Amino acid sequence: MKNTLTKRRGYESGFWFVLPSVIILGGFGLAVTAANVWYSLQNWSALSAPTFAGLKNYQRFFSDSIALRSLSNTLQYALMYVFPTIVLSLLLAMMLNHKGRLMSFFRSLYYVPVITSYVVVIVVWQWFFDYDIGLFNSILGGFGIAKAPWLLDPDWAMPSLVLLSIWKNCGYTVLMFMAGLQTVDTNLYEAAAIDGSGRLSTFWHITLPQIKPTTTLCVVMVTTWSFQMFVQPYLLTKGGPDYSTMTVTYYLYQQAFSSYNIGYGSAIAVISVAVFLLITTLEKRILRERG
Repeated sequence: MKNTLTKRRGYESGFWFVLPSVIILGGFGLAVTAANVWYSLQNWSALSAPTFAGLKNYQRFFSDSIALRSLSNTLQYALMYVFPTIVLSLLLAMMLNHKGRLMSFFRSLYYVPVITSYVVVIVVWQWFFDYDIGLFNSILGGFGIAKAPWLLDPDWAMPSLVLLSIWKNCGYTVLMFMAGLQTVDTNLYEAAAIDGSGRLSTFWHITLPQIKPTTTLCVVMVTTWSFQMFVQPYLLTKGGPDYSTMTVTYYLYQQAFSSYNIGYGSAIAVISVAVFLLITTLEKRILRERG
């Protein structure tokens, strides 16, 4: 009874500490969301007073071939980015989840790309991808393989951005998985070893179920990054070649802040958020069912 009261008081104390932040951030988020929905129903160029347009901006989106291409590119990017990032991050986290003199160094090393400025990363990788003098094509040439048109061909451009993004952001999900792995009860591994369980069986039946909340969080987080992908096409490809790297966020930026179509840009934002919520809901349901 005493332990129950102590836990209850702890929950109540935590609730009151968190409440101000929830009110401020939640209220701000709701206000911005409501304003964005209202703008999406307006015909507003930011240079004149807004006029009510109803659903015309949404109709325009579904008749705009570039807008539909940008949404398709974003979904393609998410498909190529989320699963490899999760798998690679989990493998690296398991490798680094050991005690040793050099482990702290390697853990820091994997996190360096995360804290490195995107501008610096883009400048370096722009040289990596260069067709004539780039590092990647130099390596391919050393093995007698033909040069790859990394950012010059529509079929290569998006996978190239995916490769860059995995390298840049993988360290964060590695850190998350390491935190999850360290919460797994070691007694479970000892019991599995006594029962003669192999490494693969132990991973599948003990490790994965125990880190399921961390996995769900990482999947949703990486999916969120996919729909926010902007810097890479903005600095490297400008959405090209042939709109192959035009993402929905970059197209939103072009419409709202380059062409000053604030109403249409807001409609693009609403549609992209709706698609994102649908996908993350499906991801959570799939992970819950398989768990």
